Amino acid sequence: MGTVLIQACLPEHVSADGTCAVPFWVDKPEQVLPTLSLAEGTQVALAIVSVWTVGLCFRLYRRAAQH
Repeated sequence: MGTVLIQACLPEHVSADGTCAVPFWVDKPEQVLPTLSLAEGTQVALAIVSVWTVGLCFRLYRRAAQH
């Protein structure tokens, strides 16, 4: 796979209408997070849904206890 380049612009070269007067090309930065397999992505998704569900249950329990 070849090098991936993206166009960039320094803040001092951006005009008032948002265009760049002196664009230049830089290498695409490396990903911060590693790529996930389907199984790993599913585990992350289930963990997020589980935490959200527990929070919802506590919220509903608190509402029921107040009435």
